[in-house]
Amino acid sequence: MLSFMSNVSLRAILSGAALLSALPATTGAIAQMALPGAVAPAPAGSVAAPVEPGAKPKPRAAVTPVAPKPPSEETIVGRILYQDGEARGSIELQRHAGALEVARLSLVGDRLTRSGETCRIEVSEPLRLTGRQTTSGLHRYEVEFPACPFGFDALDGAILVSSEGRACELKQADCRADPNGLWGMGAGELDPKRAEEMLSMRARIEQTVRNDYKALYDKMKSEKAQRKELVREQAGFSARREEICRSYVQEADFGYCALRVTEARALTLGTQLASGFKKTAEAEGKKKKR
Repeated sequence: MLSFMSNVSLRAILSGAALLSALPATTGAIAQMALPGAVAPAPAGSVAAPVEPGAKPKPRAAVTPVAPKPPSEETIVGRILYQDGEARGSIELQRHAGALEVARLSLVGDRLTRSGETCRIEVSEPLRLTGRQTTSGLHRYEVEFPACPFGFDALDGAILVSSEGRACELKQADCRADPNGLWGMGAGELDPKRAEEMLSMRARIEQTVRNDYKALYDKMKSEKAQRKELVREQAGFSARREEICRSYVQEADFGYCALRVTEARALTLGTQLASGFKKTAEAEGKKKKR
């Protein structure tokens, strides 16, 4: 190729080309200069070899699916994430000696002894996180908080918290709090100018979910039991998303929670398409019991 030729050879070619262009067109055809790697044209009047009748086109090589990359953890470090987008619950994550940990945690709930009264639990000491292997493709962590153990999946600028669907009862604080749900952008961070963009993005990702689900379903023809589980998971996804996001602030206007949960589902299906299907109910978030 030209990019690998010496400067002397390149100047020689350019000089030859200039000389050819300067010659008068005294004949019916002008000689063509063949560059390195070029394919010579067929002689004038020649006929291409016909395709044999009934010949089948060569099948395209199968493309091996590549697992999508999970969201960067840096999108959740050093910022405050709000439960359901409201100030009633918040969490801040930080890195210490390279490890991810909870810097601050605030939970809001109901008093155990006085029904209808609100209580708040503030944790200002760092809480350690333990990474867990998942089949969803997402980074998952368990929070070492004995009074209220819970885990979360790291999404793009948000976390999806699950504590097996149970609320925590902290008797010493006379408080019952439920950490389940999406913790992400607060109401003040939702930009009205981006509302339409968010809704359009969600529509595109939902199409990706449908495409990957169909491809995975077709791929599992001989695995009837797993195929049945895949159908069950996909059928229940919309209901789970609705339950997770129904309390998120301004969800009808922005669809922020649904966008993040749908992105997580798309990543899960993409991972399964690349590495095989495994039951991933834990990655979808548990139902919130309020």
